[in-house]
Formats: sequence, structure tokens, C-alpha cells
Amino acid sequence: MYEVLKAILVEDLHMRAEDVRPTASRAEVGLDSLAAVELAAALNSRLGIAVQDYEVLEAVTVADVVRLMEQRRSGSGPLGSGPLEAP
Repeated sequence: MYEVLKAILVEDLHMRAEDVRPTASRAEVGLDSLAAVELAAALNSRLGIAVQDYEVLEAVTVADVVRLMEQRRSGSGPLGSGPLEAP
């Protein structure tokens, strides 16, 4: 799922591939509030994963966004409180 997210961030949101790593923070990648809206829309349209932009903004790292994607794809509930562990 990480590679799918990386492809979306690089190809759709035009982020630098070398900046997108599991341990990178949202700020390091350039995932601001506008990018979070665009990412949420891309996840929904490309993968059918319903994620809200505020949930993306709650993620601390790229790995956290991957975990959120995996939770939603498997039908789990919303993002819990606190940072998520890396996969």
C-alpha cells in the first residue's frame, strides 16, 4: 500500500519521490491542508477508499497515512487518537 500512496503523491500531487518515505513527516513531504484535500479525493476516486482530509492531517508520517488507507480498505473504523505505528 505504501507504493500505491507514493505513486499518488508523486504522480498526482507532484511531490518529490526522494522525499516520500515511510518515516517522513507530512511537512517533509509537503502534505499541507490543500494537498490533504487532493489526496483524500485521489484515494476515493482511484482506490475507492473513503478518507477525509482532516484524517490525513491527523497522520504524523507517511506510514500513518498508509495505515489509515489499510484500515479503510479493510473496513476498519476511523483513525484513533494518537500517532500510528509504522507498518
